[in-house]
Amino acid sequence: MVHKSSIDWQDVQFFVHVARAGSARATAEALGVSHTTVKRRIDNLEKQLGTRLFERKVTGFKLTNEGKTMMSHATQAEDAILSAERQLQGKDHELSGEIHLTLPDVLAHELLMPHLHQFTEQYPAIDIEVLISSQVLNISSRESDIAVRILGFGKQPPEPLIGRKLATISSCFYVSENYLENRDLEAKDTDACFLGWGETDTNPEWIKISPYPNIKRRYNFNTAALQAQALKAGLGIAMLPCFFADKLEGVMRLPDCEPMLNHEVWLLSHPDHRDVTRLRRFREFLVDLFESKKKALLGQQQS
Repeated sequence: MVHKSSIDWQDVQFFVHVARAGSARATAEALGVSHTTVKRRIDNLEKQLGTRLFERKVTGFKLTNEGKTMMSHATQAEDAILSAERQLQGKDHELSGEIHLTLPDVLAHELLMPHLHQFTEQYPAIDIEVLISSQVLNISSRESDIAVRILGFGKQPPEPLIGRKLATISSCFYVSENYLENRDLEAKDTDACFLGWGETDTNPEWIKISPYPNIKRRYNFNTAALQAQALKAGLGIAMLPCFFADKLEGVMRLPDCEPMLNHEVWLLSHPDHRDVTRLRRFREFLVDLFESKKKALLGQQQS
């Protein structure tokens, strides 16, 4: 005999959102509902359970001990439902449906987009969504189906994701064609600078191993496109992937600078998606694409 719970699953979902956000207002904005609706849902769940799940404070909602217990069970239930969803979708053998792909801007613009039509022409019933990001999005929570990530050399992808190394990337230091005029890079008081990628450290490790460790970092540009524009504008020296920077007009490699093997490209997905046909075909497409670009990625094809 199946016992019917008095708990509304939607109330539990609101509870989980508030517990993660720490605020009813932030939850309301994220879910597109009113602040009153969020509070009503939480009040209803606490009434059904007969216990307080949150301490309401000026700074936000803080879980009580009972709330922590509820959060543990709620996240287990959430994981079980998501796992069931993935496994059921994994039985889909149709070459149709959606693929949610996330990858960094430089890989999207320079490698994927010029060749994506080859896949879409072969599989016109597959709809592809591309999200530009360098973060490892939570594939387990369905923020993406497939992620292509640039990882540090020798770094392994996070569990429980399954990964395949697609390629090794070479980087080098680049300057605009007139940047070195009237600049002595070895001078102690040089006004030359490296362009940062978002670091707070003015002398990060990649600068220490550069040909000019005496030169400091200035400015921060966290995408390859921004780095390229800053480079062309003469703002400083940039460390960029060779396959991208070697094609930039008005830009050259720093003299006497050899490409460095310092990054790897990984293809990441969830093990529950292993048997989804459309995802498997798209993974195969990506593997072939990166293999065809191997020399350029290693910095062996200068324009």
